[in-house]
Amino acid sequence: MQDYLRWANPGMLRLLWLLPLVVALYVYAARARHRAMQRMATSAARDRIAAARIGRRRRIRTVLMTLALALLSVAAARPQFGTKMERVERSGVDVIFAVDTSQSMLARDVKPDRLGAAKDTVSALIARMQGDRVGIVAFAGDAFLYCPLTIDYGAAQMFLDAMDTQVIGDPGTALADAINVALDGFEAAEHKYHHLVILTDGEDHRGGAVKAAEEARKQGLTIHVVGVGSTEGEPIPIVAPDGTVTGHKRDQSGNVVVTRLDEDTLKKIAEAGGGVYVSASGGGIPVDRLLAALQSEEGRVVGTWQFKDYKERYQIPLALAIVLIAAFAIIPDERRQRS
Repeated sequence: MQDYLRWANPGMLRLLWLLPLVVALYVYAARARHRAMQRMATSAARDRIAAARIGRRRRIRTVLMTLALALLSVAAARPQFGTKMERVERSGVDVIFAVDTSQSMLARDVKPDRLGAAKDTVSALIARMQGDRVGIVAFAGDAFLYCPLTIDYGAAQMFLDAMDTQVIGDPGTALADAINVALDGFEAAEHKYHHLVILTDGEDHRGGAVKAAEEARKQGLTIHVVGVGSTEGEPIPIVAPDGTVTGHKRDQSGNVVVTRLDEDTLKKIAEAGGGVYVSASGGGIPVDRLLAALQSEEGRVVGTWQFKDYKERYQIPLALAIVLIAAFAIIPDERRQRS
């Protein structure tokens, strides 16, 4: 097993950005000395003091000091090497939340709007998870893995907070694409506890979602669906950057577009995916039922490989830096000669 490198104090590596400045100062000083020499000495005098030889030695000293500073920065960052891999056991599942970011999710038949209610549901679930990996898929007319699987819940929440209806430019809703992208996101997982939670109003403009759910279930993925919105319907607002509603979306005939929760389709997707269907209509967040469904497996022990026995290795770059600094001090600007 190849050793794995990590940094105990990676912030010190930013000091490496100062090296070009150090080199620039050396170059500036060398040119200033050269100009002063030309003003103060004749050509014959410059030949006698061997200016070219002095320049070569100064360049060597500059290289030595620059490399020494680079190695000191690396040493300050405290490189560590993991010497072996150990399998550590954790209890948990892998959950990807597929959040509908189409324009219909701006409808305000739930508070604050459909997208806001969906994001609140995901936040509430993440807040109650322990040891589970979570990821996020954003979908509208297309779908992509917005946040890969992680146990860093803070990072996942940051991605979720930044999600809006502008993350995907393609209009419409492609539920089948969201399922397929989630499947790709589970490829690296080592165990069978895979769950997809789809949060949408169910307006599937591409079709094929039920068939995609059936195929995903055959590959070990359990699909749960959260219906967001009302069956009565709601106009799709046009929202200004400051959050105010300036109008409502209209079709080519000038009629106001009304979006409705398609519960029938969503229930079929959940049934085909072997999961549960719950509704977030009325502003209620079905966290308890969803959490119970996600954690229903017995013996949910999964394994991951981690490097152990990290050894401090800052001594290596530090020793090299000391050698270079000593060489810098020993080498003079000019070879000493007898009078």
